[in-house]
Formats: sequence, C-alpha cells, structure tokens
Amino acid sequence: MDFRLLGEIEVRSAGRALDIGAPRQQLVLAALLVDARRPVPIEALVDRVWGHDPPANPRPVLYAHLSRIRALLRRLDGGTPARIERRHAGYVLDVDPERIDLHRFRRLVADRQHDDETRAETLAEALDLWRGEPLAGLSGAWAAQVRAGWHQRRLDAAVQWAQAEFRLGRATAVVSAVPDLAAEYPLAEPLEHALIQALHATGRGAEALHRYGVVRRRLAEELGADPGRDLQTLYRTVLTPPPPPRRPTAPVPGAAPPAPPPTSTPKP
Repeated sequence: MDFRLLGEIEVRSAGRALDIGAPRQQLVLAALLVDARRPVPIEALVDRVWGHDPPANPRPVLYAHLSRIRALLRRLDGGTPARIERRHAGYVLDVDPERIDLHRFRRLVADRQHDDETRAETLAEALDLWRGEPLAGLSGAWAAQVRAGWHQRRLDAAVQWAQAEFRLGRATAVVSAVPDLAAEYPLAEPLEHALIQALHATGRGAEALHRYGVVRRRLAEELGADPGRDLQTLYRTVLTPPPPPRRPTAPVPGAAPPAPPPTSTPKP
C-alpha cells in the first residue's frame, strides 16, 4: 500500500494503481494525505478543494467524496490499515506516513545525523521519490501552493546532495546529474554554483566560465539582477589560474655540496 503525491496522485495496492476518482475527489484525498494523522477542519478541506469558488452547499458534496474514499481504502491490501476518522477538530486520515512518498521525502531530507557518504545516499533516495510535478493535474490555489513548497524542498535537497558529493571528491557525479535539474530550475543560483564548482574541479574551466556567463545573462533578463556574492566569488576563483608548481632547484655541475649545518658541542 503506497500513496504517491510527488507526481500524479496515485494509490497503489498489491503492485497496481487503483482508480481514485475524479480530480475533486483526488484533491480531497491529497488534502488529507498532506496532513496524515493530523485533523483537517471541514472549512480547510472545503478551501483546499474549491478555493474561492465552492458550491452553494459544499458539505454534502464533501461527505460524498469522503464516503467514496473510505470505500477505496477498504480495498487496500494488508499491512497497517488506512482509514478516515471524524474527530472534533476535523477529519483525520490515519495512515503510516512512511506509506506516503511526500512524508518519506521529508524524513529522509531532515535526517542529518550521518557522514557525507551516508548523507549523499539518503538524499539520493529522497530525490528518487520524485516522479514529476507534485499533485500533477490538480488545479486550485492550494495545490499550486503545495507544488511550490515541494519544489523548493526538492531544490534544497539537490543542492545538499551535490555539496556532499563534492566533499567526497565525486565532482564528476555532480557534473552528470545537476544539468537536468538546473534546466528545471533555471534561476536557482545554489544549484548553478554546485555545477560550476564541479566543472572547475574536473578541469573543465572553460565550460565553467561559459556556464557563469549564461547564468549571469539569464538573471539579468529574467530578474534584472546580477549573480549573488557566492557565485561571483566562485567566478573569480575559476577565472584565476592556479599558481605554477614549484620546480626543485638543480645543483650546479662541479659545485661543492653545501656544508652541513653546524652542530653544537655539549659543554663539559
């Protein structure tokens, strides 16, 4: 039994996706899953599903959606049950949050009690849960707000992953993975910083400088702004060539070897 919100909303049982009804019903389910095991007041459910344009009498419509969702939950396979309960503070979807990809993502990203190796693996596991636009296909202000918040969490997790990989000396992995993400978040300076830093570390300084130029133009055109201080500092680092390695001084042919340093004689 799995509930998936990081993409099109899905409920999977015994390896297959179940029919979860029309978009309004999917919104009701999503509104409860986002706050799993916490009560959601009826007024909040109405607002999440219909926004500023609810039906004339929304409660009977909401109750009908809840009834159909209860029937859906009864069809799920074994394991920890999932059920909707009516409580004084509102409706609660009582289900293990680990069965919901959004909550697993949050837990994995929040788990910082590890070294860089384990941290990189944990963040990669979280990022792999992402299947596409959160709540894809669902409209309304609340769904858009949820999407925006989870895009930011994904971006933060991707930057943390890239930084951990870089500290581990795996800049090549950053160069391979980050461009696709950067294409989705073209104004995300921390992600560009990670990519330019990795390009420079792998000996691709010309590409790093070109990338910085592209980012600078994009920020100017889209936001009317210059790159931030961190990105500008990195640009100067890439632009400055490393000092040449010191070469040992060759001895002059025929010259006497240098005299050994004087040794002190202990006083009697």
